[in-house]
Amino acid sequence: MSNIPAKHIINTPETLVSESLQGLCYTNPNLRLLEKEKVVYYADIKKMASDQVTLVSGGGSGHEPGFASYVGKHGLAASVSGHVFASPSSSQVLAAIQKVQSPHGTLVITMNYTGDCLNFGLAVERAKAMGIKVELVTVGDDIAVGRKKGGKVGRRGLAATALAIKLASTLASNGASLEKVKDMVQYTVNHAATLGAAFNHCHVPGSSSFSSLSPQELELGMGIHNETGFKKIEMMPAKQLISDMMTLLLDQKDEDRAYLELPDDKKTPVVLLVNNLGGIAQIELNIVVKEAVDYLVGLPQVQLERVLVGPFLTSLNMPGFSITLVAVNNQVLQLLDQKTEFPAWPSIAAVSFSTEIYGKVSDEIETKDTIGDAGQVSDSKSFEAAIRGATQAVIEAEPRITDYDTILGDGDCGQTLKTAALAILDALDSYPLSSGPKTILAIADTIEHSVGGTSSAIYCIFFNALASGLIKYAKPSVDGSVWVAAARHALNTLMTYTKARVGDRTLMDTLCPFIETLNSQGTNLSEAIKAARQGSETTNNLSAKLGRTSYLSNDKVLESDVPDAGAYGLAELLTGMAQQL
Repeated sequence: MSNIPAKHIINTPETLVSESLQGLCYTNPNLRLLEKEKVVYYADIKKMASDQVTLVSGGGSGHEPGFASYVGKHGLAASVSGHVFASPSSSQVLAAIQKVQSPHGTLVITMNYTGDCLNFGLAVERAKAMGIKVELVTVGDDIAVGRKKGGKVGRRGLAATALAIKLASTLASNGASLEKVKDMVQYTVNHAATLGAAFNHCHVPGSSSFSSLSPQELELGMGIHNETGFKKIEMMPAKQLISDMMTLLLDQKDEDRAYLELPDDKKTPVVLLVNNLGGIAQIELNIVVKEAVDYLVGLPQVQLERVLVGPFLTSLNMPGFSITLVAVNNQVLQLLDQKTEFPAWPSIAAVSFSTEIYGKVSDEIETKDTIGDAGQVSDSKSFEAAIRGATQAVIEAEPRITDYDTILGDGDCGQTLKTAALAILDALDSYPLSSGPKTILAIADTIEHSVGGTSSAIYCIFFNALASGLIKYAKPSVDGSVWVAAARHALNTLMTYTKARVGDRTLMDTLCPFIETLNSQGTNLSEAIKAARQGSETTNNLSAKLGRTSYLSNDKVLESDVPDAGAYGLAELLTGMAQQL
């Protein structure tokens, strides 16, 4: 249990839901709000109600975009919001039903939670007593609570609710009867299975404390209202985690959780929906998709038809995700593919699936070797040793570089340099070490293909220009004087692409003194290294004029008393190189 207050963008907990709904309606002109009842409804409701069955859904807030963002053309006619994680009252639900009632009938969709079932059920009964044609259907798709433990309660409603709403509302917009629309929701429930995983609980705005998992724990089956899951496990690689979750979702021998029927004698078409529970970065969520797809396409009894990903039904800021699988038929796929105009659904939702995702680089163009024998190295073993020394020094210095960059930067400089160094070591045996320019170009190519960012661009520009300089000044072989001349040429070239100079607190505070100190024959390497290290050390006392550190206050930069991470990293690289020469 944590007592550390969480931070939220709110005015007061009491006005959170109403003000959030106002913001939603401001950004979507087709939505209207009954503020007191917290009901969002479709602006052109009269036409919708006259043409088709209308749909109402809702529940406690905190699950955005569920459910207000599912209101719109080809979507819900209205949604009802309770307080965070609390069911709306029956009076609120009744107000929504009355607002959007249709002569064709109104279907109310709720998730299988006690408060929602009671309040939505009461509202439906009150509406029927008023003569309104209305039906209720409940969604439950969770497999975390198995049949034995679930007993009379049944499965909790999770992300399959989003699919049920999409399919039923699309079918309704096509003119289907109330009975057919209700049957579509029930079809989804009967053919869906969902399992969630979270790395921590979410925090409810206004609460003074919240449960918290340890740094190395994750929880399987955690509910969308902060309910604990059925199992706590150690953190593990994504591939293993998704494989374990898929086993739970698909194991036909697990009588307690086998809700999906997958006969061995045929391929069952399925839709995969990966749902962000609120706090997972998209870059990580894409890995969940990748691993889930890889798992499914390897199963002989499954035919993966569609893949959907996004925040469909969240739990505030919960750092977690859920995986939903739905067995489908052609009608379901057609409804799923039909365009919608409500905010929650992806504007470009998948309408097909294929594992053929890899493209080809444009046809190779035959290039001539313009370097030839120019720039031959007399001692390739020493050349190789220098490269190994430079890269090994960077790898060993990574923790310190990262520390410096974390204090005053974005924390990625050390890992960027280490990744490039490891890639160079891995490719070193393939380099044409007898040729100076060819090897330098190969190093630049390795860096460019292994890392990105500013550091990569600077190093690659310098190395490409260094290779050009070696070719320009080669005799035709290279000696110390050629390396120095080429280095000066490379520095001048680099300066045409960056405004950084000595005194700006960048790697130029290391690179410039190093090259400028070298004599024409390159015989004073130790003096140049000393100048490079001194240049790096001076950055401790410099305010930044370029780079991300320049956005910080001068006082903060100077008070930190640390060198520029890039300057320090380059000094270590040069020192490691020189020690092998």
